[in-house]
Amino acid sequence: MASASDRFAGKRAVVTGAGSGIGRATATRLAREGARVALIARGRERLEAIAAEIDPAAGAIVLPADCADEVSIAAAIDQAAAAFGGLDIVVSNAGIELLDEDDRVDRLELAVWQRLLRNNLDGQFLTCKHGIRHLLAAGGGAVVCVGSNTGYLGMATNEPAYSASKGGVFAMMRVMAIDYARENIRVNMVMPGFIDTPMNEPVMRDPNELRYWSDQIPIGRAGSADECAAAILWLASDEASYCVGTALVVDGGQAAI
Repeated sequence: MASASDRFAGKRAVVTGAGSGIGRATATRLAREGARVALIARGRERLEAIAAEIDPAAGAIVLPADCADEVSIAAAIDQAAAAFGGLDIVVSNAGIELLDEDDRVDRLELAVWQRLLRNNLDGQFLTCKHGIRHLLAAGGGAVVCVGSNTGYLGMATNEPAYSASKGGVFAMMRVMAIDYARENIRVNMVMPGFIDTPMNEPVMRDPNELRYWSDQIPIGRAGSADECAAAILWLASDEASYCVGTALVVDGGQAAI
């Protein structure tokens, strides 16, 4: 078995939502463990700052793109494949949460619903669509989608749009896993719970809110982006060679309640 430092030696990966949080942790760790990584997100400056932190020998490249825009994300993935000579790993992670706008359905604005589904579901579909085309050309590979435990259990009250978008990713992942298994492409998913990322910064800054959410978690705390990245990398690695259609919940035991 390869050591941690070279587990992904020779592998070529794209990571969407690489500008912060789970995507950033995943991209930097893939590079640290030997992969060449394309960092994809909307903001060039943030991506360039992250790329500067990665060992230049790792060959990370910056590709600003909007994952929910097909022309944009297709071009970015094609550029990554051209730069690396193909792809082996697709991490479809980009997404948003609108805590102040998502609401129970009788109060939910259609525009908010559509924005969440566009970013969280359309974006993952388009990333997988164009990423998998390159995995097919390479003769196989791994796809890891990043969802949420609420897409599995519907546990985020007053967030039906966010939950529906993540539930859609879960269903899509399971179908893709079956569709591509015989073509040597493994499709799996990580479902984080309450994670300390910029998306949850307002909650992390509020002691009362943080205590409330931590009390809902058997382990008693928020998870870290690095803990989610570890799960993503395992599913992307050869160590998970028999995992197909797996939804790995990373939520401190919340889904077990």
